[in-house]
Amino acid sequence: SSGINAEYGGKLDGDTVSLTVAIENHKYNPDNFYCGKWQSKWTVEFPTSGGFAKVVGEMKVQVHYFEDGNVQLHTKKTTEESVQVSNPEEGAKNVVEFIGRSEKEYQLGINENYREMSATTFKSLRRALPITKNLVDWHKLHSLNIGRDLMNRTT
Repeated sequence: SSGINAEYGGKLDGDTVSLTVAIENHKYNPDNFYCGKWQSKWTVEFPTSGGFAKVVGEMKVQVHYFEDGNVQLHTKKTTEESVQVSNPEEGAKNVVEFIGRSEKEYQLGINENYREMSATTFKSLRRALPITKNLVDWHKLHSLNIGRDLMNRTT
């Protein structure tokens, strides 16, 4: 797992400052057949005299699972809030808390969706067991008479 954070900013017009925070993390795990990426971009606009800052964020998640198939998730969410900026320290603290809370809520929401889909959607996609309630060992099929008969007909 590795990631990067970047912050950059500048003055917009008059007495408004704009700050952008970019967060990225990714994980590539071929031994367990998955990889994933998290990206978020946060724009904070605030007056130099204090007051309230407008925080707009976009979070994106991309997950790829590729064992015995190919399942991908691409999702994004945008959020916005005004946070108190009485002084630089309080403003920074409030912005960081909002970003942390928003990203945590988004991640928990994705986890909950996966849990629900695993119990419903993915379950309905799975093949049901035969009437015997036992899996068929397809590698041993040739030892059965019917398997031999089928093989003789095709060759």
